[in-house]
Amino acid sequence: MSETTAQPAPLPAPRCIHLRCKSLVVYGEDFEQDPEYQAGCVDWWCVLTMKGEGPDGAEAAMELCRNRERPCWREY
Repeated sequence: MSETTAQPAPLPAPRCIHLRCKSLVVYGEDFEQDPEYQAGCVDWWCVLTMKGEGPDGAEAAMELCRNRERPCWREY
């Protein structure tokens, strides 16, 4: 009898240190516990531009700001 062990899910790439949203500012890294947080309905901004886009002109968002290829990306 062979036992199969479940492989842990890979961790997502770290987000850029410059990415912010209101829930992240108030709750820190536990921001998803904010009662008002709804994935996909969050206004993200970049602290380098203070806008919804980074200095590279691309949108600021959790998934997009995990891309290490962006010139403005810095690991959190």
